[in-house]
Amino acid sequence: GRHPRFALGESSTPLAALSLERLAARYGLGDLHALAAYGRWRRELPALRRGLKRGFTFYAHRPGEPYSNGADNESRLLVAASPRDEMADAHWLRADVDHHLARRAAAEGVEVLEEAEVTAVERGAGGDGGWRLEGRHEGRPLSLAADLLVDASGPGGFLARRLPIPSALDAVRLRTTLVYGHFEGVPPFAEAAAAAGAALPAGPYPEEGAAIHHMLPEGWMYVLPFDHGTVSAGFVLAAEEARERAMAVPAECAWEEILGRYPTLAAQWGAARPVRPIATIPVVQHRLARAAGDGWVLLPHAFCFYSPLFSTGIAWSLLAIERLALLLEDADGLAAGLDRYGALLAREADHLQSLVEGAYLAAARSFDLFVAWGDLYFAAASFAEASQRLLDAPARGGAWPWEGFLGSTDPVVRAMLAESGEELGGLPPGPLGGAAIERFASAVRRRIAPRNVAGLADPARNRLFPVDFEALIENAGLLGLSTAELGERLPRLRGDPIGAAPRELSADQGRQAQNALLGQQKE
Repeated sequence: GRHPRFALGESSTPLAALSLERLAARYGLGDLHALAAYGRWRRELPALRRGLKRGFTFYAHRPGEPYSNGADNESRLLVAASPRDEMADAHWLRADVDHHLARRAAAEGVEVLEEAEVTAVERGAGGDGGWRLEGRHEGRPLSLAADLLVDASGPGGFLARRLPIPSALDAVRLRTTLVYGHFEGVPPFAEAAAAAGAALPAGPYPEEGAAIHHMLPEGWMYVLPFDHGTVSAGFVLAAEEARERAMAVPAECAWEEILGRYPTLAAQWGAARPVRPIATIPVVQHRLARAAGDGWVLLPHAFCFYSPLFSTGIAWSLLAIERLALLLEDADGLAAGLDRYGALLAREADHLQSLVEGAYLAAARSFDLFVAWGDLYFAAASFAEASQRLLDAPARGGAWPWEGFLGSTDPVVRAMLAESGEELGGLPPGPLGGAAIERFASAVRRRIAPRNVAGLADPARNRLFPVDFEALIENAGLLGLSTAELGERLPRLRGDPIGAAPRELSADQGRQAQNALLGQQKE
């Protein structure tokens, strides 16, 4: 292939921003620092197209019925990831961003060979233990020698076929089919919802400035709006019957058929026009048996992928890149480092599998159950973000990149996920009553308490969760900090150096600090 080119994996998160900022600081890469925040991106890299992502928005739909929601938000959930646009995450138009990164690599002296095909790989050629790769580039023979191979492709990638590396997909229960495309002429969902008579109580961020999830009985639909008017969207189908129907017809027919089952979505998308052909991926999931070996290593997406549900792809990939960069700084320890890298990716893959498969199981039972399960993800993600923003790097391992992704090496997070998964699997079949769902939600609320620095799972919030600075102050002890220590470290939330004097913070002072430091405004 050749850049610019289409790619999936477009929605970033705060943990991805942290990786970008660390890479930018360590290696002097200012463009990565700009990509880490929506405001900086717009100012410093305006030619690269992007979309605003202030949080995660969820709507629950019933087939054949207009979207319905009341003052209690029974069919809606909003969870903020940033307090204002300037500091927000972004949807990446990957054609632009990937092309930019390739050009920057070339400018730094990397030899970028586009439209190249590698047809043979040999280990140990010439007696030096290295690799020899043969192929063709622009119609001419290509020969490469290497000490280390990094596979940054995707599912069924290069090394998986050439070494070969066995598949481990049999251990993954989840199977989903994706019908997806990029579109223009898509009005905001809020307009269609209002026309259907649904109430949308004011939330913590603009309704469309988010990764939007429409939860459906057969799966869910993602919608990622970009600033220039294009919308990335796809149906992720988990129900077997829906998957079979989608794979039996052309992709555009499958798209229209699914939309037609949901009147409000059909009204919103009635005038939408695809800007590239709608396509289908029959099976989204893949996983290999190993992520690293003697002289070779896979980035996460070449190793394993489960679902776009919680936008984990970009953050996990960047974390792995940080680890590999640190390993390459110490060539003498590379072999042992690759073993460590491979073991950690395997552990993270198991952790993500439990998180994602539990979410799909909960969503198939009820939206209320899914909302409760989602607190596990948001608690793990917000605790990891707060820790990496406010705490010094841990002594063990020497750097944040070696901490397990989304709490996969945190015994508290692992326990809350395992216990909730066991309880979820033990729920009786058939329709669940409100009392059973509330018992599950209460148990999750109790389990996440040691990691709940963000004020999650609070019924008084009415499923509208802002960035809660007061909750962070009140729960400073969960991070091992006093309020004075937290006050000293507040500038770290914006990436600034630690201030000179510690500050004890009351709740009222916390509100003032939130407004002054983060610039939060009413919207």
